[in-house]
Amino acid sequence: MKLKKLLSLLLVFMMSLSLFGCKNKVGDLQDDFEDDGEFYELDYYLIYNDANPPQDLVTVQNELSKVLRKKINSSIKLHAYTLAEYSSKLTGLIAAGAKFDVCFTSPDINPYITNVQREAFYPLDKLLPKFAPKTWEEIPQQIWDQTRVDGKIYGSVNEQIFPRTYSFDARSALNISDFLNERYNGISTDEIYTLGVDAFAFLDEYLGWLKQNNRGAGGKVYKVDTASALLAYYGFDDLGTGMATPGAVRVTDDTCTVVNQYESEEYKKLIKLFYDWKEKGYLDDSVSGFDLTPDTTWKPGYRTGNLLRLSNPHYFTSYVIGSMNAISSTSENPARAMKFIELLRTDEEVHNILQFGVEEIHYIKDPENPNRIGAFLPSSGYNNKNFGWGLGCEFISYLLPEQADNQWSLVKDINDNTEIPKVIGFTFDASGVKQKIADCKAVVNEYLEAFEKAQFKDKDATYAEFISRLKAAGADDIVAEKQRQLNEFLAQKA
Repeated sequence: MKLKKLLSLLLVFMMSLSLFGCKNKVGDLQDDFEDDGEFYELDYYLIYNDANPPQDLVTVQNELSKVLRKKINSSIKLHAYTLAEYSSKLTGLIAAGAKFDVCFTSPDINPYITNVQREAFYPLDKLLPKFAPKTWEEIPQQIWDQTRVDGKIYGSVNEQIFPRTYSFDARSALNISDFLNERYNGISTDEIYTLGVDAFAFLDEYLGWLKQNNRGAGGKVYKVDTASALLAYYGFDDLGTGMATPGAVRVTDDTCTVVNQYESEEYKKLIKLFYDWKEKGYLDDSVSGFDLTPDTTWKPGYRTGNLLRLSNPHYFTSYVIGSMNAISSTSENPARAMKFIELLRTDEEVHNILQFGVEEIHYIKDPENPNRIGAFLPSSGYNNKNFGWGLGCEFISYLLPEQADNQWSLVKDINDNTEIPKVIGFTFDASGVKQKIADCKAVVNEYLEAFEKAQFKDKDATYAEFISRLKAAGADDIVAEKQRQLNEFLAQKA
């Protein structure tokens, strides 16, 4: 019995040493890690941005392995999951301590912060400049700073469109061109914002036109989205905590003053709008009508003719890290994994194999343009055309048949010419007000949707009650703590 007990204690001790060693290994590798140059097989988990999983992943994997053998002495094993299943698959793998090298991550998909806290990702501060120098040099430092958790970088940013724009999808109506022809002299959906129209005044007019002409479900709206309107149209940056948490900065405010966005005049305007729409008969959640949830990923050439652009672009803290690749802390060769991430962003051949597959098998080129897809071959078994934004750099993607020749220069111009606000690079440490954030979120969730549906009989009295309950839950303390930390961040940058 004593021997068994001794063996059990020894086993526990050895396991604790093993765990301790794993945690220290990450720090050791970050300090000085070299690539021995020996052949290495990479394991890469990516999103297959289609409703169904790929049927011919093996052909893509074999072709990419041929290329990688020549460039970094590696082969690759690909694991592709649809957007709907990706997060749950990766959560299980990470929890099981599975060995792999690279995976996609974002604030919401395979959640970045959660995985960093679980020590699932490898710190990249030394790996990026050493093994991915172009990626490190060409992405602005403020954006790298936005990836930092406790001062360290754990995600390599994929270069796509960084600023976000308030727009919404009008495809369900199928009448937007008629409306623009009749009321706005046929201006395009991409250009309506240039007239300086107020987005909600425009939408109010549009819904009225649909109702008057009995089109597009008669102008009925069954869903609106306060959070996206506050962020993408009115320009409130929630500083990474989500719009359900009080405390935001207007991206156009050079003083970087943190406010409770639910006390703002902008939010009061939204409440008034919802009640006006209810009175006019536009709001009706019992019918299948419009979903006015904005699409903030507008970019030139994206769903042209159907996506109404209604604002100028802005950088937001939560969106500049909306697409990243991370190296697993279980990787046995983080340097080679980092070299692969560098190729994803800089090498057209590597990037486009993962996005489009193999030429003559999955697609054919436009005979007039070697950088344009001519056609996708039917039943080819691989077409990840909608995931260029997650494969290192969208700007080296082949053009789709419908895209303009200058598609990527137009997008890059928006990145380069949109002012980066002072708050970019700031990460809020919520640990000191964690419970107050949870309490405030509960209050917001209780009132927000009901205001969106104009369900309260006395909106003014209920709004006053809402703000009072937020204050009681600690909203002012959260705002003050965000301001304190933001002031420290800005002082360090000065």
